[in-house]
Amino acid sequence: MEVPTPSRILITGFSGFMGSYLVEHCRNLYPDAQLFGVCRHPPSTASDTKDITLITADITHAEQMRHAVGQSQPDLVFHLAAQSSVAASWADPASTLRINAGGAVQLLEALRAEHLSPRVILVGSGEQYGLVYPEDNPIREESAFQPISPYGVSKSAQDLYGYQYFVAYALPILRVRPFNSFGPRQSELFVVADFARQIALAEQGKIEPVLTVGNLQAQRDFLPIEDVARALLAVAQRGQPGQAYNIGSGRARSIGEILETLLAHSTKSIQVRQDPSRLRPVDVPLLVADISHLHADTGWEPIIDVENAVKQTLNHWRAVVARVAL
Repeated sequence: MEVPTPSRILITGFSGFMGSYLVEHCRNLYPDAQLFGVCRHPPSTASDTKDITLITADITHAEQMRHAVGQSQPDLVFHLAAQSSVAASWADPASTLRINAGGAVQLLEALRAEHLSPRVILVGSGEQYGLVYPEDNPIREESAFQPISPYGVSKSAQDLYGYQYFVAYALPILRVRPFNSFGPRQSELFVVADFARQIALAEQGKIEPVLTVGNLQAQRDFLPIEDVARALLAVAQRGQPGQAYNIGSGRARSIGEILETLLAHSTKSIQVRQDPSRLRPVDVPLLVADISHLHADTGWEPIIDVENAVKQTLNHWRAVVARVAL
């Protein structure tokens, strides 16, 4: 089902990692659409707001979100704003739930208050599935949520609210569950960026050539961020309201395999050392997405080479580290 071309697109969290790529793809796909970006704090560089109407708002604040929705009058919404770190969710589970689940509710309530019914893409996470046994992979959208982190719980709640608002209020909501996205510009709170940053620092002599790691045996579904942005737009164009879609590569790679790829591109010999503080209280050995539903409804499939995207991430951190004095 192809939907009409949107003319007013609202993106919450537009200046974040995923949002910045989504904005670029929206500009290319919908050059005549007006883009509205919601963020809590204005971006630090002007390039981040080029051709975007900036709306400063806290997604957990009801009146601010109603103002954002009223000002933008969107016919398409991407809800990306979130507390996106699994590690940080262990330190502050209450805030993670308030931002991720509560923020989505405030957005949906604002749409109802303004009597608007745009297509809404709620961005969740593969972490929602949680405790999945190896034999249950690849994971289908019908799999039960058994989240094992506060972050996973918060995204599960957001997802369920999205379904409830679709059923109760007929809002055309589509839920997506990206697995392990990565690429240039991602925060070092995430594993690929963290490893790339450490390697870049070691190459430039800013730290000892020792890379600290957590669990390298865990296998995850890593997908370059450019493919994730393409998938979000494919769902917006051709997805079925009320449905949920996994976004991934459909292939499992161990964290150790990603590290080996990074080290193969390093210009310096680097030791690897496990740091017990980097181990999570609970970890799942294997998480890989079944992406057949996404492909069947939208025709999307991954096209970006993972190894090349890993190398690009390392080059990004080389440039960042070179600019920063430690």
